[in-house]
Amino acid sequence: QGVTTVVAKLFGIVQPDIAVFGEKDFQQLAVIRRMVKDLSMPIEIIGGPLVRDDDGLALSSRNRYLTPEQRKKALSISKTLQMLASTVQKATEPLAVSTLCKQAAEMLDVDELDYLEIVDPSTLEPLKSISGPARALIAAWVGSTRLIDNKDVSL
Repeated sequence: QGVTTVVAKLFGIVQPDIAVFGEKDFQQLAVIRRMVKDLSMPIEIIGGPLVRDDDGLALSSRNRYLTPEQRKKALSISKTLQMLASTVQKATEPLAVSTLCKQAAEMLDVDELDYLEIVDPSTLEPLKSISGPARALIAAWVGSTRLIDNKDVSL
């Protein structure tokens, strides 16, 4: 609610035709898109691609808090997302999300998992199976750093 209030006020002041929000925080992007649609704002919302470091870790200012050992652990997040996307790409029929998430959770090497979900990219509603558009979302703690990442896992 706080994000939509602040962004709606900013849009009211600036009156943009286009606004770009990074896909790094995919939930925020989806919420802003929904707000613009629901309020009939004449603004095109563009998702800026998530950028990764050479090793695959999603770029974030929070990465600087990771020790070299913690960074290695954090890489399990992007590797897990890649595994999910690869598994879905090879599928010939809808896949059960519960099975995929169980496999993914076993791959993660994090200190605490906030969430690992596969959702509808428009509504953010959790999916039971993947048979079309889908987005995998992960939030986890490595040491004292909370990291988020996501990947398109559409069938």
